[in-house]
Amino acid sequence: MHFAPRGWTPRLIESLGRLGINATPEDIFQPDGYCETYLETIGWPQLDSLDFTDAEGAEYVHDLNRALDDRLSGRFDLVYDGGTTEHVFDIAQSFRNVDQMLMDGGIFVSCVGSDGWFGHGFYQIGPDVPWRYWVASMGYNMLGCWTFDRAGRGAPRVIEDPTHRARGAEHRYETPQFIFYVVQKQPRDHAPSPVVQSHYV
Repeated sequence: MHFAPRGWTPRLIESLGRLGINATPEDIFQPDGYCETYLETIGWPQLDSLDFTDAEGAEYVHDLNRALDDRLSGRFDLVYDGGTTEHVFDIAQSFRNVDQMLMDGGIFVSCVGSDGWFGHGFYQIGPDVPWRYWVASMGYNMLGCWTFDRAGRGAPRVIEDPTHRARGAEHRYETPQFIFYVVQKQPRDHAPSPVVQSHYV
């Protein structure tokens, strides 16, 4: 939890108050900088983490570049990607792993760099990942997709399905952006469809 810019912590506390959650900075931040205290404050259920090393106390150790074994198949009702997959070189395998970990009806929430953050990770994610991979190929339901300014300025921008729109609904941003999307796994009785970028459908 990094809220270094001036005014961000009071904004968060005020926003939580509007949701009926009365919080102080001690209810949000913890000395090691991680987010368990905050998640407990907002009523988040038990959280397990996965990392490619046990250096930060992850419950599961696995390199997302590699296929999972069966021990994590269908184990989770929610997988949260708070800025991981763009740092995995085999990003497609990381997505296949997320799909394998989720039970039917499970939710995948992703918040990753989208534009203007050159050098931060291997990838910057555009609308074809949530819409053409998760929805068109994997058969997930789209619950919402937005971009928003990394510095928290301005309202989020809704990202519609780019399929059949001119050049995949390309858009240029003036400031670094995150893409935030939420998709829900549906039962599948067949292999996923081939992934085709919206430009070429």
